[in-house]
Amino acid sequence: MKGMQMEGDRLGHLHQEVMKLKRSVMRSQWLVAALTVLVVILAIALIALGATQGSTIKRLKSRQGLLPNPNVTFATRTGDRKVNDLTYGGSLFRGSGFWAAKRSLEAALTDHVAIGYNDVVYILGGAKGDGNLTSEVWKYDSVFHNYTFMAPMPEPRYRFGAAIIENTIYVVGGRNVSDNLEAQPNDGMVKTTLIYDIVTNTWRKGTDALDFQGDTCAAALDGKIYMVGGYGVNYSYLNTTAVYDPATNSWSRLPDMPTPRGDLMCASLNGEIYVLGGYYDPTGDRPNSFSAKMESFNPTTGAVVALEGGRIILVGGEGHYREEDGYKYPKHVNEVYYASDQTWVQKAMMTTARFRTAAATAGGLTFVFGGADVCIQQPICPALDQNEVFLDVDHPHVYIYLKNEAYNDNAALTRYPL
Repeated sequence: MKGMQMEGDRLGHLHQEVMKLKRSVMRSQWLVAALTVLVVILAIALIALGATQGSTIKRLKSRQGLLPNPNVTFATRTGDRKVNDLTYGGSLFRGSGFWAAKRSLEAALTDHVAIGYNDVVYILGGAKGDGNLTSEVWKYDSVFHNYTFMAPMPEPRYRFGAAIIENTIYVVGGRNVSDNLEAQPNDGMVKTTLIYDIVTNTWRKGTDALDFQGDTCAAALDGKIYMVGGYGVNYSYLNTTAVYDPATNSWSRLPDMPTPRGDLMCASLNGEIYVLGGYYDPTGDRPNSFSAKMESFNPTTGAVVALEGGRIILVGGEGHYREEDGYKYPKHVNEVYYASDQTWVQKAMMTTARFRTAAATAGGLTFVFGGADVCIQQPICPALDQNEVFLDVDHPHVYIYLKNEAYNDNAALTRYPL
């Protein structure tokens, strides 16, 4: 009897343990289900948040936490410089984003060009640290962060323009002899059009351009290559605009750009070619004559228009200390242009200041390669090999407007309004 009782106790204890295990399993199942629901809800919330990033925020004035003040107001989706007699004071999210260092170039470079293609960047030509030009082409993998040497250009080239159409890169304008190594002003100016097939890794030549255009820029739109501005013979300032049609292997002239300039930048956006910045000093006595102008060309209407103000990112730049062109310094500038708002927004400053640099987008990220460092009375500016990536944060497009006497980038006084 005692043995049977002990056996019964063991069975009872076993039953209790089995029941505990069942309850534990059920609790785990409920916990997993709850976590799954939370993950789904979080995913939906993130999708909804991503879909509304940068969209108009309504009823800003009624939002909790905003203090009523006659010196300040907020607005969204606007390129206006004034709202309710208040002056534009910048983005509410100015300075957002951050930079990270990536694997450096195989050699320091300036005056080169970078072209993004899917997850890779092609880095073409430029001048090396000793001032000599190169015909080298490197492919940078933005996923594995390594460099592969590709077929070189048929000739060295720097201070040129380049753009991509599908699987083909077009190199236009520029020079094949450095003007910093005891060369004459017009030495090395070229009209040759170089064409690179990404799939076959081969180069060929196209029809020569119509004019010599050094320190020019290029952009692709609707299957054609546009080359704008630059320096001509004897460093004359150009407003020349030309288009290359790969289908006919021919160049054609277009209406001149309103503002002659060299050392400018081009980008295609929303069916237009945007031209940014550059240098224009016709009198030769104003070494800081860098331009802040932004103009666009519309191939459909055939008109070039000046702008008051998709996305365009602008990084780096050159300044001249004390109005002396022998005292060059690089800039940390990093700004993004929102075409829908016609507004520039300052982002997180680039870690390494540089000019004569090259940037490209690959895999949704912006990479900046090489460039020139501080250059004080030097015929050959120090070259950089740094490669840095910018990771942007897409905030809502909210802008601050302030009274002129309040704290404001455009104001004479600097007093906080709140």
